[in-house]
Order: sequence, then structure tokens, then C-alpha cells
Amino acid sequence: MVATTTFSQADLIAILDTYNLGAYRTSRPISAGTVQTIYRIETTQGAFVLKYYENRSYESVQFEADVVRLIHAQGFPCAEVYPNQRGEYVDRHHQKPYMLFEFIQGEPVDSFSRHQLTQVTHLAAQLQTIAGGFRPATTPHRWNYTPELCLRLAQQKAKELHSEMCDAKLRWYEREIARLELLDALPKGICHTDFDLSNVLFKGDDLVALLDFDDANYTYLTFDLIALIDGNAWPFGGEFNPGHARKIVHDYMAVRPLSEVEKSHLFDVHKLQIFFDGIWFYARGEVDDFYEKRKVAYLDSVGRDVYYRALFG
Repeated sequence: MVATTTFSQADLIAILDTYNLGAYRTSRPISAGTVQTIYRIETTQGAFVLKYYENRSYESVQFEADVVRLIHAQGFPCAEVYPNQRGEYVDRHHQKPYMLFEFIQGEPVDSFSRHQLTQVTHLAAQLQTIAGGFRPATTPHRWNYTPELCLRLAQQKAKELHSEMCDAKLRWYEREIARLELLDALPKGICHTDFDLSNVLFKGDDLVALLDFDDANYTYLTFDLIALIDGNAWPFGGEFNPGHARKIVHDYMAVRPLSEVEKSHLFDVHKLQIFFDGIWFYARGEVDDFYEKRKVAYLDSVGRDVYYRALFG
């Protein structure tokens, strides 16, 4: 959607005056994202992107800045974030945080070709290779994808929506989350968690950048792999395609091999990813029949061992 906060020319000039990125020329809001306000700004030194966070704390945005700075310094294809004249990467405008990013030329696609999906999968593995174990000091200020957070969010949703269906769904969440086997030994680090088509830029058939680390957090390192499997080998309303999932796993492991404990508990991370998806669509479905319940029931019918053999055997 278009910007949710309107910036005047004077506002943008005042912001640019605190950077060393040239003098203001023109600007326009970008119709991208669903929550934050985004402007493209042209200056005498080039094009930049202002991202103004409508619903994030300063510390949460600082987490994003720390992640982007780390991976960009390692050659990861993402938009560089720029410091202001005080050396700060996050500043405030009317008490809300913002950052200034590099503008990257490229276009999203309507759907990933096989070659494009392979590139995206390699990129996810590269991210986890760089940021495996990375835990910024501001990590507690993010929504880090754990079973505990998922249950807490489900409880909040049930309280907000207060319906028979939502209360029944909460009982399902409580029961199913208690069944997860997610060991402390499972490696954690930074995952992007949002490989929406709009967040991946291409030039022709070549991937040029992964954008929008707004939902990146400290979680199980296989979460991004599962997000790619679930989003591409299990289309909404369709059937799970184990062969396609196996190909995605193979592509991922070509860059970042999985440990045996990660392989053994990918089944549980897959369920956790389904649970988080259900949070964003909590009001969807009926008391005895909703999408996430059907997906988890399918995984249970297949079973952990068959799932493992389908992806790794």
C-alpha cells in the first residue's frame, strides 16, 4: 500500500541534512510493503530509500540495522543501510524510527522459475551461513520465532477476536505446540522469514537483492528453508509435493549442509512455521476445520520417519 505517513519536502530535506548523501531533488512514496512507510528519494548523489517504521520500537529497528550491516559487509546482496553524520544507523522522526537504504535496481517476479527458486534457496542458505549464531544485543526486542512466542500470540489473538472458533483454535495451538520436539541443541541464528515475491529483486533471470528484513529474527536456522518448502512445494489449497521439497532441500544443502539433528527435527520446524502462518490468519476457518489444522494433520498422517526419508533418504 502507499505510504501511511506523509512526508513533506521540508521533512525530507531536514532528514537529508543529517546525512552525507547529497542535496534533495525529488521524492515519491513507494507502493511496497503492507505496514511501513517507504519513500524513494533522489538526491544529487543518487537514489535512496527512506523506511519509516510505523509499528516498531527503536531497539527492534536497531536489530534490523545490525543484521543488514553484518551480512552486507560479507557481500550478501541486500540494500546497504547508511549512517547519519553522528554515525547512527537508526534515527527518529516524530518519535518513530527510520533508516535510509541504498536503492537497488531490479524487479520482482510473478512467480519463481525453477532457476530463480534455486537462486533464492542458495541465498537463504548463504544468509544462515553468515548469520548462524549471530545474536545482536537488541534480540529481546524482536519477535523471535519460538514455540513460546507462537503460543503467546495465539492467546492474544483469541482474546482480541473472542469467538467460539478462535477459542477452539487456541486449544488446538496449546495441544499441538506441546507436541513439538525442538531441542536446545538445534542451531539458531538469523532468518529472514519472509520470502514473499515482492521482497526478491531480479534483473532478467538473475537475482540481485533480497529486501525487507523487517521480520528477520533470531530463530531456528532451518526456518527459512521450511518457509521456502512450504511456500513453493505446498501451494495454498494444494497438496504437498515431496519431490519438489526434496529439490529445495538439496539446493539449500549445496550451500549449507544440515546437521543430523537439524534433519531429524525439520518435521517440527515445519509444524512451527505452519503455526506462525496461522497466527496471521487467525480468524480464518471453522471450529472443526481450518487450513493449518488440515496441514498439520497431513504431516501427522505421513509421520516423522516418512517425512525424513522423503526429503533426505
